[in-house]
Amino acid sequence: MEQKEEWPERLAATIAGEVHRYRRNQKMSAQRLSDRCAELGMEVPRAVISNLENGRRTSVSVAELLVLAAALDVPPAALVFPIGYAEETEALPGALTPPYEAVRWFGGEEQSAAPQAPTPGVSAPLRHLSWRAEGAAGEALSGYRRAERIAETGLKYTDRADHMRADAYDLEEKPARDALVQAAQKQDDKARGELTSLMQVLDTLHDLGATVEPNTLHVSLFRQTTRGNQPSGTQERESE
Repeated sequence: MEQKEEWPERLAATIAGEVHRYRRNQKMSAQRLSDRCAELGMEVPRAVISNLENGRRTSVSVAELLVLAAALDVPPAALVFPIGYAEETEALPGALTPPYEAVRWFGGEEQSAAPQAPTPGVSAPLRHLSWRAEGAAGEALSGYRRAERIAETGLKYTDRADHMRADAYDLEEKPARDALVQAAQKQDDKARGELTSLMQVLDTLHDLGATVEPNTLHVSLFRQTTRGNQPSGTQERESE
């Protein structure tokens, strides 16, 4: 029980150490880090940063973690789990975990595993996540990731098609030009197939009760790029 009570302090010490590491690597003073936090909209006084790094401050709020990470221009998970600087990290009380695996769990990666303290006869501190099951709590995150992957693939097809058409324009021989135009059309067809898959993912998210559709960089760009070639029903849905 004592270990569980002390774990928040150990976690705060880890975060403090990583804040100090990244700050020093960037040759950033504690005052400059404090100023940068203020520029981002949250005051983190220089004294708080110094006390945290010196061990006199034994807690870090989620808000402080996020703004410090943004001020240092590093992912928040990199401050919590020292990836590249430690072989193990205490991701949960008593659960010593490889930092990279802890980061993947923190970010909800689909093939990640949740840390857990070792039990008799079990050496690995990881177990497969259960939320990946259909309709479980993490399904919205999985749906967002699937939508992003589909859109990224679709953008590659549209980009190839554009390049093929541009190359065909420069060709003087009609057979070669026609062949390249047909190849471009096949890439367009693949892009439309990916758009159909994207809409199916969005429908699944809607059926699960998700109220906000993915609007990531790739998804937004892909839907703009393919707007003139959307499957039946897409435009009606967007106008709702």
